[in-house]
Amino acid sequence: DYHRLLMAVSENNILRLQQIINVALRHGTSIHEIVNKLEDALKGVYHPRGYGTDDLDIATLVYRLGGCQLLFALNQKLSLPSLQTLRTRSIFTTITPTIGPIRDEHIIENIHTIVLSPHNDSSPKRGVSLMIDEIALKEMAVHFSKYNKVGGLCWKHSHLVNFVLRMYESAVNIAQKIHAGQVHLGKELTVIGASFFGEDGIYPLLAAPTCKAEDANDMEQLLARAINCWSAVGAGALVGPIWSFATDGDATRRTAGHKLFVKNMLALESPFYGTLIDMLGLNLFTGDGEVTLDFDYKHILKCNCICTLICAPSGIVLNNGRVINSMMLARYLVWLPAYDEVAAMKLLHPDNPQDVPHAVELILAIIELAKSHHTVINDSFSVDIDTRADLKSIALLSALIESFLTPFIDTTLSLFEQIKYLSRYAHLAFACFHAHRRSFMSYQLYYDTQTAVKNTMFCCAKQQILDPNAPFYLGDVGNDPLEILFGRTRMIGGHNSACSYAQAINHLGAAKDIDGVFKRHPDLDPGHRRLKLMRHKGVDHINQEIWKGDIISGQCDLPLAWRKGREASLLILSMSELDPVHYSFTELFDNPAIDMLRPFGQNKYLSITSEEELKDVSHVPELPPLVPVAPFLQHLEMVLITVEEDHKAGHGELLEGDDEELMLTFQEALIDESPTNNPPIPSSSQLLPSDSLNPALPEGPGICPEDYLMYNWRWIHKQIIC
Repeated sequence: DYHRLLMAVSENNILRLQQIINVALRHGTSIHEIVNKLEDALKGVYHPRGYGTDDLDIATLVYRLGGCQLLFALNQKLSLPSLQTLRTRSIFTTITPTIGPIRDEHIIENIHTIVLSPHNDSSPKRGVSLMIDEIALKEMAVHFSKYNKVGGLCWKHSHLVNFVLRMYESAVNIAQKIHAGQVHLGKELTVIGASFFGEDGIYPLLAAPTCKAEDANDMEQLLARAINCWSAVGAGALVGPIWSFATDGDATRRTAGHKLFVKNMLALESPFYGTLIDMLGLNLFTGDGEVTLDFDYKHILKCNCICTLICAPSGIVLNNGRVINSMMLARYLVWLPAYDEVAAMKLLHPDNPQDVPHAVELILAIIELAKSHHTVINDSFSVDIDTRADLKSIALLSALIESFLTPFIDTTLSLFEQIKYLSRYAHLAFACFHAHRRSFMSYQLYYDTQTAVKNTMFCCAKQQILDPNAPFYLGDVGNDPLEILFGRTRMIGGHNSACSYAQAINHLGAAKDIDGVFKRHPDLDPGHRRLKLMRHKGVDHINQEIWKGDIISGQCDLPLAWRKGREASLLILSMSELDPVHYSFTELFDNPAIDMLRPFGQNKYLSITSEEELKDVSHVPELPPLVPVAPFLQHLEMVLITVEEDHKAGHGELLEGDDEELMLTFQEALIDESPTNNPPIPSSSQLLPSDSLNPALPEGPGICPEDYLMYNWRWIHKQIIC
């Protein structure tokens, strides 16, 4: 019998072999009966029941990435769980759409279903970081049959229209207001998500289409609404308090975030006031609930921030007037063995400016250049004065960018050493900016980097109060989880950004499910090439699990690490050409109006524009008048006929490649599409007995009568006009 079992296993590809043997062993089946079961399975007369969590996870991955047809094929061929089993045993993420203006119930319902449902009372409380960003959206309207409303219109101006489709005129009214510029089709999707410190993944709270016409006041109200909804449902007490609100370098969100989260001086009663007050120069202003503003560190590292300044023709001014730009770096990068002229130019002028690993590679090359020529820099008797001056400036730049990058990529660092590096960056950037101002770094980049450092200090101090025995992983700051969710969303759509609002929120829910599978099976996650910090083997997936240094929050003395970073910066600055007045930190910070975010005092935060100076971007320019041939369509399946096209149509002149369908009016388009997209015209026997002039409503399996409206004695599906 044992020989028969081995032969059966070795000679045949038996589906779900492990499940068959496990079921047999649980029932105390003999070897002879197990072999018989295997033979029955090969003949297809026996199918073991029951699926494990791994089977369900793989089926979820197949369904969410490949759809129901691929899952059906693999169910038949590999015995994966069917879609019916998956729906019975699993819970799919469903995001509540935002139809019309953003209301509290949109966010609250998502908090209940997406955040609170998976957590229970035994789940440890964690700090929460809310984050916001946008993803591209196809400008088109969609019909949500569940609500009988039109979605996909911008949330800022959607209060001007009625979204309920009751009659044909309802669609015409929406189309006319779109043409008049009173309301717009969403061009991007604004997503707000919640991420927990110490936990991978993200929980979408809001997905609303936007026309990008919001000003700082609109964004300020939106951010405040998200925080208030979190508190209103008791999520702070159940899962954890909000510590920070992260975004990228968007100017509107920066201004709104500053108004919300840099307005209150940290209270003396705060449990971490005693810790942070000893960190000289740290800005101690927060928002309500001690929430701080945060900026994504990868966005800062990407080529549209630090690396753009380095590679721009104007470059970065350091050491009292030395300009570091792409031309200067191209001259010295070829000194490194790994770079010739072609490789150096490619490094300085990347094809994709959003490629994070490429930006990190450039920073590491500059650091290596400075360290490999340390002897020349320290040789005060060098005959080549210009070369030595250039290398000294590069060395100062190297120390600056190394201080910001190293804490995120060196997995051997302890939390104390990470804080020390960030403190060194903050002090170096302050001194250089104090000396050279905008010639050294843009106001926006300086504000973003100093704010990111400040938020890290605050969040680490909050973690020490919440649970000093828990680790504090530096990668949890920023909005990287939201970027990863967007990456999975694009992957579901075949990297095609042209998806409707309904498809976008469905893809976001699918991406959340995929993220959960990858969280339980990290070996299945291929990662995202352009979001990784490095492409070298062994550091592709930097996360908390592979971090080797001691990052237990209670083991880090924050004020001491901050002071050690200041001392390290003073050692570097003392060897530079900067005037000591710019790095006399003790004297400068004795003035309570001066700190890292306010280098010149007077309560001036650089890059923050006053409300009166903000441009009113919500104004929509008027469009040229429309020829009154038919109601206008902007992706509502209507056709716009301009004056010139109408003239040509009257004389029978068509452009090459045009066909007659392009000249259909809205009414003609509805009738033209109805035979192929809708149920057939009812016969006379199907007419409603109460009104012989009206055809009967469509009926049958899968047909919802509420999804149809009457036009020209035909029942037209509402999605045709959306």
